[in-house]
Amino acid sequence: MQDEKLFASLSRREKDVVNSLLQGKSNKQIAFGLGISERTVEFHLNNVYTKLDVGSRTELIIKLVGITGDISGKPVESTVDISEEMIHNGNQPARRRAAESLKNTVALIRKEVAMTVKISFEELENYLRNRPLIYSLVIFLAASLTVRVVVFELGLYHWISYALLGLVLGIASIYFGTSWNKVTDGGAQLQPLLGIITASSLPLIPALFDQIYLQTVLRFRRPISTTFANISTQAGWLMSPDGGAYLFRNRQTFSDDLWVWTMMAMLLLFILSLMARKRFKRDDMVIM
Repeated sequence: MQDEKLFASLSRREKDVVNSLLQGKSNKQIAFGLGISERTVEFHLNNVYTKLDVGSRTELIIKLVGITGDISGKPVESTVDISEEMIHNGNQPARRRAAESLKNTVALIRKEVAMTVKISFEELENYLRNRPLIYSLVIFLAASLTVRVVVFELGLYHWISYALLGLVLGIASIYFGTSWNKVTDGGAQLQPLLGIITASSLPLIPALFDQIYLQTVLRFRRPISTTFANISTQAGWLMSPDGGAYLFRNRQTFSDDLWVWTMMAMLLLFILSLMARKRFKRDDMVIM
């Protein structure tokens, strides 16, 4: 009865891992079957060891075999439901026991939330890893949104910043295209979240350069004015009536053609580099 009560305290995912374990599966097989990483399987097993008070895989199996009934069909109880029986603080004052109970409850809630977030990210990564086309669209969407924020919200004021933006996006598109065949051929492992974060961060490099230039070099130079693709900007350090210096910035945008053409250029470079790599690979095979 006590063992069944302890098992009921396991989370849904922990029960999934345990059920797979009872089927004789290894950690790698469990991870593959549940669509999670081996590290996550180990994390769940360690939690199960603690909750069922066992020290090894063998002890866990022996203890679980003694539990009768369909384990997977039992209702999942919250792992944050801590009773006085689990705390074993009968000699402490009621207020102290309540404080300990609250502390343990909060700790378990934080642990469950952190694990839920981690598992959600892993499941998202597995989903994108198995759907390269969707992953590619997400990559371009992430880069596109950041470019729009950089150009139309933050603003670029020096022509070098626009050139740097084009250079960064061009190199990234070519690299993405040339490395894509490795992924589709199984020669490289996709890291979807890392790719999305990188794609979102790259357009911020020119914006950072631009802001550094405005706050440092421009202080000692004349105001600058840049007009590029229906975008006009002016920036310079001026003197206020009280004698203090302030940064004057003005930006006018007449259309979003720059953003549209930038995204089309990125897509074209990606396709061309993808085709070029396939051709080089085919030529190498013919030579061999």
